[in-house]
Amino acid sequence: MNKRILPFIAAVIALVSVFLVVQVRNSPATTVMDDDGDYGDGIFSIDTDRNINDEFRKVYGEGGDSFSRWLQSGRDPSVVPAVVAGIVRDGTFIFHSGVNADLDTPMGIASLTKTFTAVLTLRLAEEGVLSLDDPVRKYLPDVKIEREDLGSRKVTIRDLLAHLSGMPTAGDQYSAVSAGREIIQFPRQKNPAGLCYAYNNAGYVVAKAVLESATGKPYDGLLKKYIFNPLGMDATSAKGSNGTGGIVTTLRDLAKYTTMLINRGRYGGKSILSDTSFHEMLAPQVELPRTEVDYHYSLSWEVITVKGRVDSYYKAGRWYGESSAIQVFPARKIALVYLCNPPHHLTPAFMSWRQSLTGRLRNLVRASEGDPGLCTSWPSLSAEQIQWYTGTYENILTGKKIKIWIENETLLSSLSNPPGQLHAFTSNRLLMGQGNVLHNFVWQDSRVVGLALTSGYYRLVP
Repeated sequence: MNKRILPFIAAVIALVSVFLVVQVRNSPATTVMDDDGDYGDGIFSIDTDRNINDEFRKVYGEGGDSFSRWLQSGRDPSVVPAVVAGIVRDGTFIFHSGVNADLDTPMGIASLTKTFTAVLTLRLAEEGVLSLDDPVRKYLPDVKIEREDLGSRKVTIRDLLAHLSGMPTAGDQYSAVSAGREIIQFPRQKNPAGLCYAYNNAGYVVAKAVLESATGKPYDGLLKKYIFNPLGMDATSAKGSNGTGGIVTTLRDLAKYTTMLINRGRYGGKSILSDTSFHEMLAPQVELPRTEVDYHYSLSWEVITVKGRVDSYYKAGRWYGESSAIQVFPARKIALVYLCNPPHHLTPAFMSWRQSLTGRLRNLVRASEGDPGLCTSWPSLSAEQIQWYTGTYENILTGKKIKIWIENETLLSSLSNPPGQLHAFTSNRLLMGQGNVLHNFVWQDSRVVGLALTSGYYRLVP
């Protein structure tokens, strides 16, 4: 028999084995499957008294056992008191393991909440309630993010979801305005809207207020109507969520959401997002150069592309007492998920452990797919490509100039003294030195036109 067929047969056997140990809930919709193979809610009624990992072990070897042993012994309880993780394929877990937590233990998901805000916004756009390209001030007249002195256009809903508002990750000046029953705080814009990515929590707080203003309904109620209830996420709550964090769920419920993602917006015969909206959710929101492998931030997701196609997309969240992640491999229809509760989410000990957790889960995905090369590509730039970024850039407000040049085949920046070496993080975002100072180069009409830094925007000059 062709050896290349064996992993496929093994995977089919595993799925059948897992399916047989699933107990279906008493619901008229639990056995519904549509033509794409989406499963109804009951497929997640896994009998946790029986270890479905036995089926995983039979097909994929001892990788699952090794992971479970590491989860027990490689965890400092003071750093991570509880954790539960799993691999989801075709509407069910093919593997899961936990310490002091199981599939039904509620935990906060921190910034993974942003993906729910994005899905909800796209759904409301489908229904004609709003448009992604509507200005924020259409719904929140007092929330003025754009600055005239920067020449910024009006900030849109799309800008908020894609972190393109021009607001910095952390600002030195903040505005506070009333929005409904809440006071919204947001940092002073540093770069013109729509040009460059800068991760910003305030943008999603504003987005939540936009959704409530556009619909006249509370954010948590909208999530229930459009996402939680259709997916059967009965153990999930968004009470108290600010749009950027705050959702509390279980791994069982999170797997339902993940299955919807795997199936491009569909679940159990229901459409949460259209295929057009789903494509929009993962697409680049700024112009990028063409490279073999790239990484971009879409509408809430971090997307890795290989030869122009989505290889995987990922989103993690971390805050005090909560951390989570989903990574979907769309071509394989498989995903990894986890929840844990670190008391302190920024310590080196937790960050190192979390990196190991994600790496080991990816190894389980590779084992199940029989592909050790899965998710091992990362963006790089050739000697010819780094020449794209050479030139002199001038701050549009202060006139300060920064020079980017090549010396001994190394791209250097005059932002630091001595000049710092730039290395590729993505096709248009380069990091400088040990401090990893981000240089965000702006492309328009297939050429570089500017450089966005935390200190402001620099225009490429002759």
